[in-house]
Amino acid sequence: MMKNIQRLASIVLILACGLACAGDWEDGYAAYERQDYKTAVKLWRKVADTGDSSAQSLLGAMHAQGQGVPQDYAEAIRWYRLAAAQGEVKAQAKLGYMYANAQGTGRDYVRAYVWSSLAAIGGQKDAVKVRDLAEQSLSLEQFATAKRLVRDCPLRKYQNCN
Repeated sequence: MMKNIQRLASIVLILACGLACAGDWEDGYAAYERQDYKTAVKLWRKVADTGDSSAQSLLGAMHAQGQGVPQDYAEAIRWYRLAAAQGEVKAQAKLGYMYANAQGTGRDYVRAYVWSSLAAIGGQKDAVKVRDLAEQSLSLEQFATAKRLVRDCPLRKYQNCN
C-alpha cells in the first residue's frame, strides 16, 4: 500500500513538474548562455530539487567553478552525489576527479576509482585517465574493494557506493 502511494506521489510530481520544469530548464540554459549564472543557478535549482539528475550535475559544476555562487567544492560534491546516485555519468566522472584531487574532500583513491570506473563504463572517455591514475595508488586490498564496489554499485541502484 505504501509503495503504491509513493509511486502515485512520484507520478504526480513528475506530471506537475513537466510543464514548470521544462520552462525553468530552458530559461536556465538561456541564462547560462548569456553568462547570467545567478539566474541559471536559481532556475536549475528548482529543477534539481525535483530530482532531475542533469540539473543536479550542472549545479555541481557551477559550485565547483564558482559560477553564480561562491566556489564550494563540498557543495559541488553534494550535488554530484545526488546526480551520480541516479546513474548520471558526467556527475560520476566529476566525483571521481574530485576524490582523486582532494577537492571538497580528502583524497580517496578507492572512491576515485569507483566513480571514474562507473563513468567510464557509461561512456565517459575522460574518466578512464582518472580511473587509471587512481588504480596506480591503490594497494591490492583497496583495489579488490574498489572492483567489488564497481560491480555491486549498479546492482544497488548507485546507493551506498562510497
